[in-house]
Amino acid sequence: MCTYTGGKARIGKKIFDAIVAYELELNGNNNCPYMEPFVGMGGVLFHFAKNQSREIIACDYQKCIISFWQEIQAGWLPCAISKEQYDIIKKSDKHDAEYAFAAYGCSFMGAIWKMYYPDFMERAIKRIHKKNYKTIMERVFFLDHRSYIEHNPKGMLIYCDPPYSNSKFDIRVSNLYDFDYSVFWETMRKWSTKNIVIISERSAPDDFKSIYSFERGNPFNKKKVITEHLFVYNSKKD
Repeated sequence: MCTYTGGKARIGKKIFDAIVAYELELNGNNNCPYMEPFVGMGGVLFHFAKNQSREIIACDYQKCIISFWQEIQAGWLPCAISKEQYDIIKKSDKHDAEYAFAAYGCSFMGAIWKMYYPDFMERAIKRIHKKNYKTIMERVFFLDHRSYIEHNPKGMLIYCDPPYSNSKFDIRVSNLYDFDYSVFWETMRKWSTKNIVIISERSAPDDFKSIYSFERGNPFNKKKVITEHLFVYNSKKD
């Protein structure tokens, strides 16, 4: 989809494979309804929608992200946006699909309103027009935008990709400025009593264990390597 700061487009298939393998080992099947409360640009969600027939639910705090996906489902496709249009959209209060595409797809490294970057925009347009996102994502039920803490899931397979606590990204979205990590991890503990919950991060509290890890390049510093983990709650630590 669009380049998205912290997104999982390049490694989404690896994460998908690891999640379904863990679920199969734990449950003996891959039948749980699947949920993403931090869907973003759907780098992992895409592979669930493309490869599996289970119920799929997705949500995000940002209204423009949910609008983006709902309008994709309805057949909307992005077109090129000039620098002048980019600046106008930035000042608007629409928060629709075009707003999301400009904010992320037309910005440097997918960092919201970082800097107009037409090369990223052109790549996103080609990718979206080439892949059949409308048909693939039609299977997903996108909830209206809301915070993850407003959910009360039961019996689900849940993948969470929160803003990373040790990230150096330039984040300009109000809900990410003051992201409360203590509340997040406590919520993950609570959810894990009635669901299979898997979290992407680079580090986690001691009562969470890594079930999968891999190295990837740092998009902002190619000389550095990032170790990504998938964590689950280890209740035996209590």
